[in-house]
Amino acid sequence: MQTIQSYQEFLDLSQAPLSVFIAKTKMCSVCVPISAKLETFMKDYPEIPMYQIYLEDVLEFQGQQLIFTVPTIVFFSEGKEILRESRFIDFDKMERLLEIYQS
Repeated sequence: MQTIQSYQEFLDLSQAPLSVFIAKTKMCSVCVPISAKLETFMKDYPEIPMYQIYLEDVLEFQGQQLIFTVPTIVFFSEGKEILRESRFIDFDKMERLLEIYQS
């Protein structure tokens, strides 16, 4: 999973047809297993790029994208947010979204 280093990099990458971002902090104990589960989950969708953003490193991301808790997983399609899951992540909802995009 590639790590985003700047808000501009995020803006550029979010323009893809579909992309996934996970916002987390370096001290978040919940973020580690959720990130691992997301990576395993996304192995079924290798064509969809996945990125991680550490809020300490990209402060602007938290404010501009209204990230109030971590972990937060956000799906973007051509620069528009289409799904957001925070804290209690519903992987079934994410799978339904990806099935729609696959068809």
